[in-house]
Amino acid sequence: MSKDPEFGLNNLPGTARWVMSPWVSYMNKLLAKLRSPVDIKKRFNHREDMVSLEQIGNFELLITDLIDRDVQGDFVELGCYSGSTSAVFGSLLHRLAPERRFLVYDRFDMELGSTRNIRSQFEQRMKDCGLPMPIVHEGDLFALLPAQLPASIAFAHIDLGTGGGVYQHAELLVHSLKHVYPRLSSGAILILMDYHVPDVTIHGNDSNPAVRLVADTFFEDKPEKMRVLYGGPCSHAYIRKN
Repeated sequence: MSKDPEFGLNNLPGTARWVMSPWVSYMNKLLAKLRSPVDIKKRFNHREDMVSLEQIGNFELLITDLIDRDVQGDFVELGCYSGSTSAVFGSLLHRLAPERRFLVYDRFDMELGSTRNIRSQFEQRMKDCGLPMPIVHEGDLFALLPAQLPASIAFAHIDLGTGGGVYQHAELLVHSLKHVYPRLSSGAILILMDYHVPDVTIHGNDSNPAVRLVADTFFEDKPEKMRVLYGGPCSHAYIRKN
């Protein structure tokens, strides 16, 4: 366990972009004096930002707890895109458990926002953060899974929104859960990005409705049930393997 007093949410990759400028801080103080019920903050762009500050905080808490419990297995991410969440996971592993393997899976050909050359952007992000490169598996998940999955998984993050249809996304999720779930160690954490429950996922966006439909069906006959997390403008939920 890292004893670095500077290690924490404010030092994880991606959090700096949410730091308020002095001008915004001043305006919020002024609004408070005027008894305004609102604050000024940066608008979240779902096609560009990819992960919220609240989600990053959830990742830190869950992964730190997982390492403290000494849950065995590798870390995997299905759908890493340009590495916004991968950099967070890599940073936590680098500080807390550098001996753990980190494997990512993506086609790297899906351009959802203004980002181009996705794999190059992914690799550059990891380098800019001073992190070791994960084991990268590039290709279609239907071809990569289950052969390229590790035998034992301690942490899995699944984010497979493609911008395509609900049924296409659902098929990909079913295939992924079918092969990832049996490999989760006891106590392992599985997080599903975009799991959204109206009126429960406060402020969250229902970006990919297939996630909840697939997850609720998949876990219907299993001891674990999805636990919704507060992710600010984003939605996600997790299970801890029994």
